[in-house]
Amino acid sequence: MIATGTDTSTRMIQVPNALGDHGPDGEAFYTSATRLSGDGLDMSQVSFIRPYGVIALLCVARNYHEQTREALLLRNMQKQVHQYLERVDLFKVGGDYLRADRNLDETWDRKQPNPKLLELTPVSSANDVFTVIGQAERIFSYWLQVSNLHSLIRVLSELCSNAYQHSGAPPGFVMIQTHEAVTKGQARVRLAICDMGIGVPGSLEQRFGPLGETPLDYLLIAMGGKTSRGTGRGGLGLRIVEKTVGESGGWMWLRSQTAALITDGNGYLTTYRDLPYIPGTQVAVEFHAPLN
Repeated sequence: MIATGTDTSTRMIQVPNALGDHGPDGEAFYTSATRLSGDGLDMSQVSFIRPYGVIALLCVARNYHEQTREALLLRNMQKQVHQYLERVDLFKVGGDYLRADRNLDETWDRKQPNPKLLELTPVSSANDVFTVIGQAERIFSYWLQVSNLHSLIRVLSELCSNAYQHSGAPPGFVMIQTHEAVTKGQARVRLAICDMGIGVPGSLEQRFGPLGETPLDYLLIAMGGKTSRGTGRGGLGLRIVEKTVGESGGWMWLRSQTAALITDGNGYLTTYRDLPYIPGTQVAVEFHAPLN
C-alpha cells in the first residue's frame, strides 16, 4: 500500500525502535511499513539494529521498489545506526532498493574476512552459497560448541540454496553476526536469511501439492520435516536448526507471507497469524555459546 499526499511531515513514516528486536517484537516495523509513502522512512527513533532488522529493511525496500520502481529513502538515521548499516553493506548490496539521505565519510578495510561478521550477502548461484558457507564455517566453528555443527553448516547451505533455487525470485540474502554478552558470559551468533519469492506455502505446494489452508499451516508442516525432497535428502532442514537451537540455547524465528512462529528448540513454540503480508520467507536464528 502506497500513501499519497503533499505534506512531507505526514507522508514520511516513522520507524519504531524495533529493528533490534527479534521475532514478534520486530513486527512493529512491518506494521508501520504498510503505510509507506514516497517520502521514505524516518529512522530517527531507531537506536539499535540486529541482522534480522537489516533483512527486514531490505525486504520492505525491495517490495516498495517492485511497486514503484523507486528506491526507498532512509532519513534521519542516528550516526551509529548509519555506520552499522554501511558496515554490513546494506547500501552496497541493496542499492537498487534503498538509499540513505546523506553520505558517511568513514570507510572500512575489507581485505581480511571478519571473524565475527558475514556482511549482508546476496545469494543467486552455487558459487554464492560456497562463499557464504566458507565464512559461516569459520564463524560457527570458532563460537559454537555443538555436536551437530556439520549438520548445521549443511542446513545453512540448504537454506541459502532454497533462497535462489525454489523461491522463484532470486537473489536471497544472508547475514551473520556475533555479539559478546560479557555480563552473561555468552557469545551470541545471529543468522538471518530472506528471500522475496513464493514463500514456504508456495514452495511446499510446488513439491507436494496443497497441504493446508493458511500460511501458518505450511510453516507447521515445514517444522515437522515435510520439506525433505523426494530423494530423502535436503529441504529446508528446519528441524536440524531447531535441534541446534535447543542444544546451544537461543531461538529460531520463521516467517512467511502472513504467518510466523518462534521456537527455543526445547518444546516452546508460539505461532502468529494475520501478520502484515511480506512476500517470501524470512528466517532469524540466535545461537548461544559460552565465551572462550
